[in-house]
Amino acid sequence: ASEKLKLYALAYRIDATADYDAGDAKDLQETLLTKTGAQYQANEAWYTTLDFGFTDISGDAGWEGDSRVDSNRYKLSWANTINLSERWDLAAGVQYEAEDNHAGAGDRDEMSYYADNTFEVTPDLFITLGGRFDDNSVYGQNETWRSSFSYNISAINARLHGSYGSTFKAPTFYQLYNPTYGTPDLKAEQGVAWDFGIEQHLLDDRLVCDVTLFGNDITDKIDFVSKYENIDSYQSHGLESSVRWIASDKLILQANYSFTRAETGTSTVTPYRVPKHLFNLSANWSTLAGRLQLKPSIQHVAARNDYGEPLPSHTLLNLAGQYALNPQVTVWTRVNNLLNKDYQEINGYNSADFNITTGVKVEF
Repeated sequence: ASEKLKLYALAYRIDATADYDAGDAKDLQETLLTKTGAQYQANEAWYTTLDFGFTDISGDAGWEGDSRVDSNRYKLSWANTINLSERWDLAAGVQYEAEDNHAGAGDRDEMSYYADNTFEVTPDLFITLGGRFDDNSVYGQNETWRSSFSYNISAINARLHGSYGSTFKAPTFYQLYNPTYGTPDLKAEQGVAWDFGIEQHLLDDRLVCDVTLFGNDITDKIDFVSKYENIDSYQSHGLESSVRWIASDKLILQANYSFTRAETGTSTVTPYRVPKHLFNLSANWSTLAGRLQLKPSIQHVAARNDYGEPLPSHTLLNLAGQYALNPQVTVWTRVNNLLNKDYQEINGYNSADFNITTGVKVEF
């Protein structure tokens, strides 16, 4: 490694056991994820990153019959950012992903190419035009595009922003081939999405407020009922707002709220698990010269519908923290559901109780 070359690697392993309320069945799953790569500054205008990731998932859903899960995922990515001129930046890359299902049929791979061009039209107006091409062994070739803009209103220290583009999302390996919940003949999601908002800076940029309108129109949206299935038509629109306040050099407070109205275009199917109201509040407090950071957060999810059954609202308290032992080694931990609340995100399936995740981050 050097000033121009940075190397990185990470790995984690998760052994999970889930007990079902009915019967003696248990869901056992082991996950191993590794990733390694390098970032290189070729010159003042060109940064390039190459990384490789591997994921191994194995387990048993615990039901009668063949309920084994045994799959591998390989992902190779090459990303580049290039400053082509004073007013033109290019972000482009290539991705290859392969998924192997050793417990049955269902192997697939995908080759993707993408490019995003950002143009400085004026000192205050920036426009981005981009596209992506995916060649999937199961779902064929698909093209998506996206355009966005950002306009600074210097007189009031505000910024207008917006985007519009097409979307494509293939089903995940789990959604297709999980022996209990998968549906092998799922269709890919396709649609369009847009957003438009304004960001306001106050108090010498220590306070930032944003309000954004958004909308989505999706065909064949993938959702979970008793197993994964497609919904022919799905539309959602709403409002997102956020406030970020740098209270001091050691404390940052942030809050966001979203309102969403969703519909399926048919009176016989209602949108599943889409909360009309969602609220988050978080803080980031650092001390000991920045070596210790604590991040408490509160999330409130309003009541929503789940296949004709109401899901009650719930509020969760979480706490994350990290401590730098030295410039190279950091110990981190996250406590989820600190108050040990009982809640469900899918009707009939309890979510995790109080739980702790911890690890060590090493940089070299």
